[in-house]
Amino acid sequence: MPGSGIIGTYVLALWLDTGRSLAVGRLGRHRFPAGWYLYVGSAHGPGGLQARLARHRRRLGPDKRAHWHVDYLREWGTWGGAWIRPSGERLECSWARALTRLPGAGIVVPGFGASDCCCAGHLVRVAALPDDEWFVAALGAERILLEGDSAVELVAVLLEGDDERREAAAVALGRLGAQVLPPLADLLASRPSENRWWAARTLAEVGGPGAVRLLVDVLDDADADVRACACLALGRIGDGQAAAPLARRLADESPFVAGIAADALSMIGESAVATLAACLEAENTHTRLLAVRALARCKSEAAIGPLLGVLEDSSYLVRHYAQEALEALGVGMVYFSP
Repeated sequence: MPGSGIIGTYVLALWLDTGRSLAVGRLGRHRFPAGWYLYVGSAHGPGGLQARLARHRRRLGPDKRAHWHVDYLREWGTWGGAWIRPSGERLECSWARALTRLPGAGIVVPGFGASDCCCAGHLVRVAALPDDEWFVAALGAERILLEGDSAVELVAVLLEGDDERREAAAVALGRLGAQVLPPLADLLASRPSENRWWAARTLAEVGGPGAVRLLVDVLDDADADVRACACLALGRIGDGQAAAPLARRLADESPFVAGIAADALSMIGESAVATLAACLEAENTHTRLLAVRALARCKSEAAIGPLLGVLEDSSYLVRHYAQEALEALGVGMVYFSP
C-alpha cells in the first residue's frame, strides 16, 4: 500500500463545520473558527506515512490517546484527505510557510504542531481547500487514499445533520472533487427525497462532467423539489451539454420546476441559445414564454434572429417579452445625428 513503511512529510485536511473552543494539551484552550484546516507533519518512525496517517484518520478511543496537538482538533474536525511526499528530508517548516501564503490563510493557534521548531505553527486555516494540482506544484505532494477515506463522514452529515451543517458539508464535499461522485450517486438512489435533494445540491459544488451526468438523470426524479434542485445545480455548473435536458423541463408538470429550468438555461447563457430558440416552436404557450424570457436574460446577439421570429406569435405575452428582449439588445432603436 502506498506510504506503508515509507518515511516523509504529509499534509492532512480537516473541516470544522462550526466554530469551537478546544483545549489543546499544554497549549491551553483556543477558539477555532469554522472552516478548512491544513496540518503539516512528518513520519520518520516505524510504519512510516501510512501508519501515521491511519492513526490521524481515527478518532480517540481505547486504541488511541491524544498525543499530538492535531489529535484534539481531529476529535471535532471531519477528515478531508491527505497528501504525502516520501523523503528523508525535513520539509515540515517550509511546507507550513507555503500554506500560510495561500489566499486568506492564517495561523489560528501559535505553536500548534511546532513544539520542536521555531515556526509560528504547523496548522493553517485556509479560505478554501487547494486542489490536488496545487499540492503537486507547490509541495511536490500527492494525495494518498486510506481505508475508508471516501468522504463518508461528510456524506453522513448530509444524511443526519441540520440544514446549516448539511450546507457546510455540501460545500466541503465540493472541495474534494470527483472522488465524492460515487457516494453521491448512491445517495441519489436512496428513497428519502430529502437525501436526493442534498445530493443534487452537493453536485452543484462538485461540478465537472461527472456531476452533470448525474444531475441530468435527476431531472426525471419523481419529486418536484429534487428536479428543481437539479435544474439549478446544472445552471450553476454552466455546462452547455445540459441545455437540451433542461429545455425538456420547460414543459414540466410543475410550473415551479419549469421556471427554475428556464433560470438555469439563462445561467448557461450563450451555449443554451440554440436550444432555447428551438423551444420557441413548442405548441405549449407557457414553454414558449419561458424560452423567450430565458433568451432575454442570456443577452446574446445570437438570440436576435429567434426573437424576431416570434414577434407575430399568437400569444400577446410572448410577443411582449420578445419585444422587450430585442429592445434590450438594441434592436428597433433609431438614432438621429445631432
